[in-house]
Amino acid sequence: MAGSLEGRTALVTGGGTGIGFGCARRLLEHGARVTIAARRLDVLTAAADRLHAAVPGAEVRVCQCDVTVEEEVAAAVRMAAGADGQLDIAVANAGSAAPGPILALTAEHWRYASDLNVLGTALTVKQAALVMQRRGGSIVAISSGAGVQVERFMATYCATKAGLEMLVRCAAVELAPFKIRVNCIQPGYVPTEGTALGFDDTTEKTVIDHTPLARPGTAEEIGDAVVYFCADSGAWVTGQTIAVDGGLTIPVGEDFEMLCRRMYGDELMDRCVGPRRG
Repeated sequence: MAGSLEGRTALVTGGGTGIGFGCARRLLEHGARVTIAARRLDVLTAAADRLHAAVPGAEVRVCQCDVTVEEEVAAAVRMAAGADGQLDIAVANAGSAAPGPILALTAEHWRYASDLNVLGTALTVKQAALVMQRRGGSIVAISSGAGVQVERFMATYCATKAGLEMLVRCAAVELAPFKIRVNCIQPGYVPTEGTALGFDDTTEKTVIDHTPLARPGTAEEIGDAVVYFCADSGAWVTGQTIAVDGGLTIPVGEDFEMLCRRMYGDELMDRCVGPRRG
């Protein structure tokens, strides 16, 4: 799909690090002009330098922005839209939450997660759509597998990501008359600056052991899905959430390998099971 976004303008919130950075890189590689937004200007400036090095000739802008402040989101959208006032793509990636047991979570814990994951996404969708009304566009929100499955001691994250996914479906219906498509991606385990703070070796191994494809993902692989939604290839897709997670969120029940070994023998089963994980 090289060149499939040629001439289009894009905004990526939380674009200075991690998944947001990977999304920005893929959009640039496919021809888009990209504005990355985040709260820290130093992080954005460093990210822009890295993006210019990775994609020579790419047009990258930076905008300091707190997605929970509507005026700042509107300013980021205006910068991304440029002189002609047209925004084609918005990636609502900024989000976070703090772990904690429900019995100890405070109102502030809940407000923090809700403000970033729901309010921040809602304001990004609103401000982007107000500009996109003129000619249509594509909005992609970044959720998590936590939006559909329980993660112990991450109730604020799970609940607000589930809310984000319902917001995407509501927006897809309301904005369809304006030819604005709204979709969602659930990344699996992608090592980033953020996960480095909360994942030790044991946690990482546990997640990978539960991932059928048995490896972490990359931020650029999430970006590939963003490109699909935003390019002409996704022109008839809206209101959808896809998991880009190596199979992590596949519901898996009981394992009947031992029964099959008794029925069919080890020789046949060894050929069918595939390599063991070390």
